[in-house]
Amino acid sequence: MSRTTASDRGFALLGVLAIVAAGSLVLLAAVQRLVPPQAERSRLVDDRLSLSTEAAEIAYRRNGAFPTSLTNVANAAGLDATGTWRLDPNGFAVDFSYSRNNTRVQLRSRGRDRRLNTADDVVETIPAERPLRTRQRGRLRLLRALLLVSPYRTSGTMTASDRTAMHDAMRDYAIAMRRWLGADTATRALLTTTMQNAATTISGLVTSKGCTALPTALRGAGGLITAIGSTDATAVDGRGAVLVRHTVLGIAAAGNDRTRGTDDDM
Repeated sequence: MSRTTASDRGFALLGVLAIVAAGSLVLLAAVQRLVPPQAERSRLVDDRLSLSTEAAEIAYRRNGAFPTSLTNVANAAGLDATGTWRLDPNGFAVDFSYSRNNTRVQLRSRGRDRRLNTADDVVETIPAERPLRTRQRGRLRLLRALLLVSPYRTSGTMTASDRTAMHDAMRDYAIAMRRWLGADTATRALLTTTMQNAATTISGLVTSKGCTALPTALRGAGGLITAIGSTDATAVDGRGAVLVRHTVLGIAAAGNDRTRGTDDDM
């Protein structure tokens, strides 16, 4: 009969400890893949939140509304719906928190405590106005480009230099009107002067060169949209609301407040 010595028992214990240690290393590696070290987590949070917010803005510009979920963000922006871009590095293989309403989208990372809605959360808020204004500008630029080559801006005795001056004045007016929204009082005064000067240039060219007057209506038979070669279906803003006639620019859109005649109109 063999006798188990203390040495044998020691080697057996070492073997068990080695197995436990190996298993612990595997478990630690798996956890680190899900939850990387804090410095790495902070960088990943910034990178992934940046990508997620950009994707949400792309989706808004394409569709006129924020998607209802991160999966719909992925579909609208052309991202992998199961990609790591949506995973919160401060969680355990879970998505960033995603919420939306009519005015903004909010993405939230859990922070160091890995719990939502606590003081250390990392939050990225996307106001709807930002992508909306990009979407608005694209639509309005197209329609105003058609206006500039229509009889309402090329008739009479307009020369090439006159048309360039008309284009520049309309551009200056539109840019100043957009910037006016976020400007301080002093800057708003300067922008107001810019708009007044541009409007004077435009009206002066229209009068002196004998241009055709703009129609009194924007849509419908005889309306401006039809007259410049487009269709009434294009006369909608980034939210799908009907555009309005503007006495200087021809076409305008209500801004983020959805109210016409306010300072964020375009």
